[in-house]
Amino acid sequence: MKFKAHGLWRVHIENTTIYIALKGGFNREGVVDFQNDIIKRVMSEPTTCDSAVLNLSEFEMGTADSIESAKEYFEGVKQRGYKWVDYIGVNPIAEHLLRQLWQGAKTEICFYPDEKAYINAKPEHIKPLTELSQISFEHPH
Repeated sequence: MKFKAHGLWRVHIENTTIYIALKGGFNREGVVDFQNDIIKRVMSEPTTCDSAVLNLSEFEMGTADSIESAKEYFEGVKQRGYKWVDYIGVNPIAEHLLRQLWQGAKTEICFYPDEKAYINAKPEHIKPLTELSQISFEHPH
């Protein structure tokens, strides 16, 4: 039985950094749709993305099978050799899971409690985060 996909996202790519915001809860089908959309967007860029900023302030985690699907996707992400990934608005449970997923990778991972703290630490990201916030959340299917 195929379930309806759940979960929303918005994406902005600037230079070699991909900016992503997630909203709501994701089931397995939503994670698969998200992964496919991100891969399609990244592959269409003229330069390779080597860093990411993810705003998870409105993310509500996911189902057990979506987490398993995300773990598989993370193995591919780790192999792409991202230099750094910053997370904004991550709850303690998600932070613990993300630290486990990135374990063993050479990628620098940082967590920020909210967007204000992130911008204070990295003001060079104000413009792309503003552009990201102006994009509507979507689920392309």
